[in-house]
Amino acid sequence: MDKNSTEIIASAQSVMYSGPLPNADEFAKYEASKPGTAERILVMAEKEAAHRHEVEKTAVKTTARLNTVGQMLGFILSVLSLGAVGLSIFFEQPAASVAPAIIAITGLVSIFANRKQ
Repeated sequence: MDKNSTEIIASAQSVMYSGPLPNADEFAKYEASKPGTAERILVMAEKEAAHRHEVEKTAVKTTARLNTVGQMLGFILSVLSLGAVGLSIFFEQPAASVAPAIIAITGLVSIFANRKQ
């Protein structure tokens, strides 16, 4: 290089973190800039975690309740269909018992198939 030329060197740095809390260095900077900020950030993160847990608990309970109701309704439909099959046979109408029999069998199979999942 000669005396009249200049050399420029550039550097860039990127820092990433994830989660409800900043990393330790950033956390210390928050506290240094305004005392009490670190405590407020911790309380906010705890409240957010508690809320997320409550939402997940509600979702699990709702899913379990819906599965139970679906199984009960499927069982009732199957029992009613089997009753219709019995009545059709009792009144000597075997052709009329085909559709309710299919419904009953399908309902019972779906109850037991869904239970395994």
